Amino acid sequence: MKTLAIVLLVLALTVPVAARDIGNATVTLLSPTMVSPGNTYMFTFFVQNASPDAEWITNVEIHFPFGAGTSANQASMGYTFIATGRPSWTMTVWPTVPTALWADNDGGYGEIYSTEGTDVWVDVTLPAVMTGTQIQWELWGDLYGAEPHYVTGYIDVVVTAVEQQTWTAIKSLYR
Repeated sequence: MKTLAIVLLVLALTVPVAARDIGNATVTLLSPTMVSPGNTYMFTFFVQNASPDAEWITNVEIHFPFGAGTSANQASMGYTFIATGRPSWTMTVWPTVPTALWADNDGGYGEIYSTEGTDVWVDVTLPAVMTGTQIQWELWGDLYGAEPHYVTGYIDVVVTAVEQQTWTAIKSLYR
């Protein structure tokens, strides 16, 4: 009976800790549905925690590796599906990297709880010649409990072709 009590105590202490992770957290691109090189777009993402057991997301990082000349100009976030008074983020945009980062700055557990999600926006100027068509995202958890406390993924971007205009093609428009 004493052994059973010890086993139950160990299980009670380890099961919640082992289950704590952000493995189900995701970032989804809401808009735009397609882009053209050389233009500026406001990218809208939905960040969903979906932790099975109450781990918080502390950092959201989105990278735009579309090639030389890509610029992340500014970022913001909504407060949809998040409790009033949160989040308290430090938002940073590195235009030349180009990356947007929302980082927990209040010393709490994090900013997006396991049942919450929110919209984030990043204004991005695309280069005239794109060498990449994927957006990379990273989410960081509060580091309590078991792995994973960090998840990453990619979002494919649909790029529309830009026709090269020749002098003959332009003249044909005015005949």
